[in-house]
Amino acid sequence: MNKIHLTLNTVDFLKVCDKLKETKDCKLKESRLYGYMVAGQFNDRIFTYVSYDKDKMNGCAILTIQNDIIGDLTLFVIYMFIDRHYPKLSVEYVNFIEQKAKELKAEKISFTTHRKPKAVERKYGKFGYKHRCSVIEKIMIKEVI
Repeated sequence: MNKIHLTLNTVDFLKVCDKLKETKDCKLKESRLYGYMVAGQFNDRIFTYVSYDKDKMNGCAILTIQNDIIGDLTLFVIYMFIDRHYPKLSVEYVNFIEQKAKELKAEKISFTTHRKPKAVERKYGKFGYKHRCSVIEKIMIKEVI
């Protein structure tokens, strides 16, 4: 079993940012993710968790607790990476995140993804996660003045 632990270490933060390169179709920028993790050093709403196999980071999760748009206290998964060579680690992270949600008295857990809903349900459906809604967006081109 891997030890998933909270970190405030900037070296860990940089390693988490490096994992973005291994995340298929991830639109999150390293600088933005790093900023979230640093903000967690100064507030009690953003948490960075990591796990290692010897010196190699094999998983991470950045979580934030806040009210969603309708007011439910929600634990949001900002970013999560699990090394594909550690398939059982997904189960550990899901259980860990659910335990954190209980500790924080969150009413629900939520995350956004650019993966197709069926792919997410296939991986996480066995844990009770279901597709509830989709984000519809239009990208606006900024005019140069």
